[in-house]
Amino acid sequence: MILGSFDIGAVRFGRPEYVEEAVNESAELFKEFSAARPAREASYAAALALMRGAKLDDEDRHLVAGALNVRVREQGGRKPIGHARFIELLEEYSVDAAKGELWSLTWFGLLCSHFEFDPAAATAEELRGWSALRGLLQDTWPQISDEAGREVFPDWVKVLREFPELLTERAGDKLGADYLQGDETVVRRIASDLAVPETSWFWHAVVLGAVGSSTKLSDTRFKESLSRLLALVKSRPVYRDEALIEILSRYQRCAQPTLHSELRDYVVSKDVWRNPKLRAAGLATTWNRVSDSVWRMVLKWVNDANLRDFFEVLAARGNADEGRLAFWSQYLDQIEWTRLVFSAHTRQLAASNAGIKNLIAREEGSFATLSTNADVDAFMMQLGNYVVVEFSRVPNAAYVYKADELPFEPNARTYSGTTSDLKRGYHEECAARILHRAPWEDDAAYQLRRLGIHPDEKKREARRVPKTPVHEVTKTAEAGRSAPPAIQTTEAGSKAGNSLGTIGAPRGAKFTMDALRTIVGQYPGAQITDRRSEGGRLWIQDPQLRFKLDAHLKGLGFKWANTRDAWYYPEN
Repeated sequence: MILGSFDIGAVRFGRPEYVEEAVNESAELFKEFSAARPAREASYAAALALMRGAKLDDEDRHLVAGALNVRVREQGGRKPIGHARFIELLEEYSVDAAKGELWSLTWFGLLCSHFEFDPAAATAEELRGWSALRGLLQDTWPQISDEAGREVFPDWVKVLREFPELLTERAGDKLGADYLQGDETVVRRIASDLAVPETSWFWHAVVLGAVGSSTKLSDTRFKESLSRLLALVKSRPVYRDEALIEILSRYQRCAQPTLHSELRDYVVSKDVWRNPKLRAAGLATTWNRVSDSVWRMVLKWVNDANLRDFFEVLAARGNADEGRLAFWSQYLDQIEWTRLVFSAHTRQLAASNAGIKNLIAREEGSFATLSTNADVDAFMMQLGNYVVVEFSRVPNAAYVYKADELPFEPNARTYSGTTSDLKRGYHEECAARILHRAPWEDDAAYQLRRLGIHPDEKKREARRVPKTPVHEVTKTAEAGRSAPPAIQTTEAGSKAGNSLGTIGAPRGAKFTMDALRTIVGQYPGAQITDRRSEGGRLWIQDPQLRFKLDAHLKGLGFKWANTRDAWYYPEN
């Protein structure tokens, strides 16, 4: 029948071109035949027999190879690839291959089952079966390739010889660069030759390959590719988490990892990784898969957005900013945590105000609500050891509380917004109370500075100040910082510091000089200056203004001097 289809009777012998044409036609026919799939009914029957525990003959093993992802109705819709007997079947295929008895068409059926697999809809057992199947294909491919020869072979053999990584976990790596640029020519050819369906894991792997390709680009080109990358990840989300880990880690390594709003909004959405603030509460555990520096980068993006949205979207409704956005933006780098507390009125406005709707959506799972003050919203932010509570409308004051002595539960779902919780500081039960009566900024900055909270720029300048040698410490005033004159000054913990003990600890002090040097010595750059031999005081200066050292010194009885930006021990 096949020979008859070549119409040999019409060929005039002695003409080589006709012979070549017939050979090519037969080769194409062979390639199509070598990719033929068994009838569905027969394959389904073999799959059912496997799952029922029946003994399979050679034909059954051939038939079931291409039906591993079929849902078998009689078995509750389960698939053979996740069945307990599947591993035994793979061992039989492996034995056949070792004997040279594994038919290439059977192997092609296994290959098709491999590419038909959809991890998004798979159980844990099916995922394990798929992984085992991939292992068998990797092990037996060299032998199948050898048996296919080098003259006439099917297209799927050609594809696997050109792209052997298709049988590995990183199947899309080589294809990612073109796919990222929107060129799907090669990918579509591979999909056609290997009979890859649209639901296959293969497409997700190509997206992951595109992500990997983008991370090798320059900072500028990488950032330019992000919109395309995110669109690909959204369309093929099986490896979404792996893709986001690579994207976020690469972004954090950029010279300027400034806010990328599209990336932030996608990754913090409730259906993806959720708000990074929820990590500590165990409600957004995927954030544990990235480094702290990556997590802090996105957390800063969220905190920045919350601060700006609170004053630009919420407070602006009542023209009540009063310069507060500009003021608090000076401390943005130090904000470790934020929380928005929405009034009933704001939640109602979300139905008609896109800005408020997006804000509430971004804070899904982390915001709180107010049970009173229907038209007033609140904003919490942690600066070092303190939590500031601001309100969207004046004349409400801002209250600064010690983070470890809050008069309310920071993770509560609802607050009254009165003197019973957020405004408890009205009764002086707070570290500072800021009134927004113009000009209020100077007084607010003074109160924060008294607590050791300085604007970001001053923090950065302090970090850039080199360690001051003992003999030059009196020059620090020339650098714009007033420092106590030094008679006995040293970096705590240095050899000179060990000799700083000619005068004992102040009378009534809770520490010895050796203990004080040990404490201060834990903070490189911090200095002890002792002027008591000339009638002065014992001073401690820390150019980096570290909060933990501040807490230690305050606990020992030291006082803060705003005029000198240093701590002193108040002796009578």
